[in-house]
Amino acid sequence: MNTFYAISEKGQEANEFEIPYFGNEMSQNQINASGGSIQINKVFKTATDREYDMKFRKVMYSLKPIYKVPLFLDYHLERYLGNPTEFLSQINYTILPLVERGNRNSYAKIIQDWLDVKNPKSESKSYTISTGDINAPFQIQQDSNYSSQVQKIKQVNESVNELFSLIRKDIEKLDKDIREDFELEMNYAVKQLSKEKDIQPQLLSIGELIKNVGLPIFTGLTSSGIFEMIKPFIVK
Repeated sequence: MNTFYAISEKGQEANEFEIPYFGNEMSQNQINASGGSIQINKVFKTATDREYDMKFRKVMYSLKPIYKVPLFLDYHLERYLGNPTEFLSQINYTILPLVERGNRNSYAKIIQDWLDVKNPKSESKSYTISTGDINAPFQIQQDSNYSSQVQKIKQVNESVNELFSLIRKDIEKLDKDIREDFELEMNYAVKQLSKEKDIQPQLLSIGELIKNVGLPIFTGLTSSGIFEMIKPFIVK
């Protein structure tokens, strides 16, 4: 169970800053395709850290007016039972990037200003972290030959655009919330790619979403050669 956020007590209505009680469980549609028919069953599973983060973000976005956001962050910080620096790191390295992926610039600015107040002596630093095989198709490697590097970037962009186009076609009839989760990760991946940054973290998230929805739904993707590029990122 995630301990970073303040959650209302069971049977009690959440105040405007709390995450409503949900029993640490999330409902999920389990989709099975067999014999040309699709069967959808609702199952419950233990909530993941990501789902807690998304609920925290949802409550924050619901606040009106927006200038309540610092009060909201203070509320959760004051109720966190661990080291305050752990909570600040959670906001800095998990929530802030999540907000930036959604292109909520006003919220991102408010969160960054709040962090600056809480950490007045901290210095902003930029880190690029690459993971996985150095030959991974989506990881842009440094190259002393500029024209060669430009060509690699172009090829990666084309592959990513084709991949995301196929995914969008396969999910167009799914629930709005599911489509938004995919769009969030795909849009952020495109943004990172435009900065020539590694997008494997986003592809891992997309792979997890594909697994949760059910691979049989992605008929267009799995029948295409581009599937081999995302296949390693689908969590078993």
